[in-house]
Amino acid sequence: MLPYLPRHPVPDVVRVLAPTGDRLWLVTRYELGRQVLTDPRFSRAMAVAESAPAIHPLRPDPVALTSLDPPAHGRLRKLVNRAFVPEAMAAQEGPIRRTARGLLKDRRAIDLVSGYAMPLSASTICQVLGVPEAEQDRFSRLADRAHGITPCSPQESESARSELRAYFAALADLARREPGEHLLGTLILAQEQDGAMDEQELLALIELLLNAGYETTIGQTGLAALALLEHPAQWRETVSRPGLIPGAVEEFLRYAPVVPISFTRVARQDIELGGERIGAGEGVVVSLLHANFDAAEHADPEVLDVRRDMPRNLTFGHGPHVCLGAQLARLQLRVALEELVRAAPGLRLTVPPTALRWRPAEAVVRGPTTLPVSW
Repeated sequence: MLPYLPRHPVPDVVRVLAPTGDRLWLVTRYELGRQVLTDPRFSRAMAVAESAPAIHPLRPDPVALTSLDPPAHGRLRKLVNRAFVPEAMAAQEGPIRRTARGLLKDRRAIDLVSGYAMPLSASTICQVLGVPEAEQDRFSRLADRAHGITPCSPQESESARSELRAYFAALADLARREPGEHLLGTLILAQEQDGAMDEQELLALIELLLNAGYETTIGQTGLAALALLEHPAQWRETVSRPGLIPGAVEEFLRYAPVVPISFTRVARQDIELGGERIGAGEGVVVSLLHANFDAAEHADPEVLDVRRDMPRNLTFGHGPHVCLGAQLARLQLRVALEELVRAAPGLRLTVPPTALRWRPAEAVVRGPTTLPVSW
């Protein structure tokens, strides 16, 4: 059983004590969650202030795309959206599939995290952004330490984050000297020709896209694979009918969201929500996990069903801040599972589920750090 499936019943809106020591409102229902994520009366920009209540100790960069309210958010988002149109995403399928097949070729045992999800995610996001192939290993090592994928001390993690920031600046300089047909080149062009963003905003965007596109897809691939392996009948169904995978991706996202809690919002004014009064200045978070398991949305929500008909979920958020790379993440997850089913129909865990190591409970992104399998 995945170690953090939701327990019901829970109130629709409830006051909770965050690991930071702050009191916040937790929203657990799908429709109420959608309301919070779209209602402009709930502010992201106010939530990143030092004095604002927070659910995570590490606060995001105040100029990062995820930290902004309109109109600043819309200005930057428009610049990045052009790289994630359906045509651009479709062009990534071939390279992703070739990488996945290469990682599984002639293998009979592998760690699905370090030997599959990590190099596949690194290759994908680096190609989209224009990171040179020779630099991908360096980026992966730094990102692994910075985000706790590779166990290390807090000091080592902070050192890796600082080195990553310096690396992003060097990467931007390289893109200026050698522009290319990739997202980073597009952003540099927008900065230099249109004056659409300053240097700090550019570096924050690079950091957001590289980190989010790498870390979250690693976790989601591991969670989806583990969910299947813990449900042998669902695995056999997927092996015998691989055509189910494109539709089943939404079920994996619903059942095992890699980010179970939304970013904090702060109420701009007093707001009534789910029968509770949210006071101006109070923090609100949405349990994406509980929302995905809302019985009002899904029959038997605690059952993993690869034949479920395109279940709605909030794993990528909703509204203005919906995940930029959601379609790329869906594509990578689909291809990763299709190639895994093709190459390893006899896939099985080589250790009991209880022996698996997981990312720290306080981490924003969840998932196993080891997933040893053989076939």
